[in-house]
Amino acid sequence: MTLKQRTVSPSSAFTVMELLVVISIIAILLGILVPAYLKVRDRAKETEARITARNLQDAFRSYLDYYRTWPSDFGDESAAGEQIKGNVFRIMRGENINNANPNTYVFYEFATTNFTEGALDPLWDPLDENTKQPYRVRVDANYDNKISVGGNDIYRSVIVWSCGWDHTNDFGADDDIRSWE
Repeated sequence: MTLKQRTVSPSSAFTVMELLVVISIIAILLGILVPAYLKVRDRAKETEARITARNLQDAFRSYLDYYRTWPSDFGDESAAGEQIKGNVFRIMRGENINNANPNTYVFYEFATTNFTEGALDPLWDPLDENTKQPYRVRVDANYDNKISVGGNDIYRSVIVWSCGWDHTNDFGADDDIRSWE
């Protein structure tokens, strides 16, 4: 009994060199696409933070228009910026805390992921709990339509900002996402 030898034609299989070329092309494409994807993702987070800051600013303006005053829970002009959490958070979502929202009007509907901790900035790193920062708000406590920010006056009744990528409340630094811009 003789064994049949099977012959493989050279055109029916890839050579090692061809496989290496294909793998190299895939690696080059990934090297181009991954950084571009990460940059687009970061821009999307910044856009989300900017839109949320402006929406929160509008919600605070709605509160002022509705009640014609700021509640004491919103902090004062000298504060570096009240975090949108605690009583401020609860008032804005419709609770009557310290009689600050007697009609229990909902001024802002917070995402369920932000429900327990306040209005969280989307720029935080889920792997590092220290980067978890709520948005900040400052109101015009003396009703002169002027809020001082780092020596500059902003002519608004309320401003909201995100602490930015460095996760520090340096109030208006270049990396911060600001509602007044």
